[in-house]
Amino acid sequence: MRRSRPEPNPQPITGQPFLAGDPLFTVIVTDYEASVSRDFFRRKMACLAAQTCKDFEVLVYHDGPKSQSYDDDLAGGPVHPATQFIVTPDHVGDWGHAARDLGIRAARGRWIIHTNADNVFYPNLIAVLKDTATDPKPWTFARAPRAYPLGLRTFANWLDRRWKTRLTASQISESSDPQILVYGIIMQGMIAMSVAYARVQEVAGRQGIIFGGVPVRYGANDAMQLVMRRELWLAEGGWHNRAVDADGLMYPEFARKYRVLAVPQVLGEHW
Repeated sequence: MRRSRPEPNPQPITGQPFLAGDPLFTVIVTDYEASVSRDFFRRKMACLAAQTCKDFEVLVYHDGPKSQSYDDDLAGGPVHPATQFIVTPDHVGDWGHAARDLGIRAARGRWIIHTNADNVFYPNLIAVLKDTATDPKPWTFARAPRAYPLGLRTFANWLDRRWKTRLTASQISESSDPQILVYGIIMQGMIAMSVAYARVQEVAGRQGIIFGGVPVRYGANDAMQLVMRRELWLAEGGWHNRAVDADGLMYPEFARKYRVLAVPQVLGEHW
């Protein structure tokens, strides 16, 4: 896939004020009934209702008018109690990016989880993320070493060997305040190739590949895997990139700027 050109760094946007009693997480669900079967959508809402930890709200955005109401879609099925359904007046057709941006601005949670209407969350997803985000013990983080031009890098390597300096070493720090959480998922319908992978949707549910989420880089993450603090989304200008591969372009930039904590568990599935 050809990479799209990143958009210029956006200006910060304003979101909802933080209030006592707000949920810890906001789950932003992007939906379009012409693309997502209502059986898959009902499965999505059921897995949200089945979360063992209820410290989250759900914002469901449908891209444009619907042929039937969400009440009809769900037909009495389970729904997390803190759920809002928003049907936008016009169909944008930008892979859900405009809806994600609306969700970031409307969210009340301190952390934002993006997901499509056909993705699956395992019942412990919110509980594991909450335990990780609120754990008071310090976590260890590493930043990539400084990039040097070729000649200077050779000299820096020599200094590290000769004088035991750490010019080319990763910068290690500790903090109890992660800014990004990344968790593992099963990419349903993905099959392995010799040096890459391919998507064969017909085998979803029978074959898949685990995406661990780290390193955060183009082509190695799905939009649902990166969970970032709301104030950072707002500082970045929301979901500002509208290219088809927007998450692949934005997420590595975020990972270079903020503290990324890998959650070593598979907590969901991409379909």
